Amino acid sequence: MKKYALIVFDLDGTLLDTAGEVTDAINDTFNEVGLPAITLEQTRNWVGKGAPDFLEKALQFCDVTLQTQQDFDQLLAIFYRHYEKRSGTNSQVFPQVAEVLNELHQGDSKLALLTNKFLVGTELVLKAHQLHHLFDDILAGDSFPQKKPDPVGIHFLMDKYNLTAEQILYIGDSSTDVQTARNAGVDVWVVPYGYNHGDDIREAKPDRIIQNLSYLS
Repeated sequence: MKKYALIVFDLDGTLLDTAGEVTDAINDTFNEVGLPAITLEQTRNWVGKGAPDFLEKALQFCDVTLQTQQDFDQLLAIFYRHYEKRSGTNSQVFPQVAEVLNELHQGDSKLALLTNKFLVGTELVLKAHQLHHLFDDILAGDSFPQKKPDPVGIHFLMDKYNLTAEQILYIGDSSTDVQTARNAGVDVWVVPYGYNHGDDIREAKPDRIIQNLSYLS
């Protein structure tokens, strides 16, 4: 394959299947405040745009409208608290991920993680699965004012390493990831097994669909 100076990875649905523990955390949250549980399948269809967006979708499903932004922020804080406790407890590394990341880590390309998940939760789950040390940079949903599909994270990495868009490959699983790469002008490959809001990933028109990360080695 073409040699890239930097390979940027999405997290949830690309490297890790975290839908189980996200479901556990939102149901812990809703149980605490007297709201009904959601299902694993609903989580798979709703995740990908950050915790605030996920919480909004879950509240819409419950037909709940909070009165103020402060009410929403308080509920979001409860979710973060539960998710920190759940991180790494009900998630799995997708096949080939650990092997390929370890191999790439030994090579010349820089490796970065770019996710809409909040940083504390990101680092906890990476450490739980012994992947944290494999990345040169970890950028999360609260690392910048904007989240994906805004290209701010990729632009930050381009500036940090003095790279052009042609030297960067983005690996994800959703239309959000494809749009992020398009907004940054970088190549984008996707895996078909992740979370894409219930839609066929082919409709997002990535540059390439790979069955697993072994295509990078």
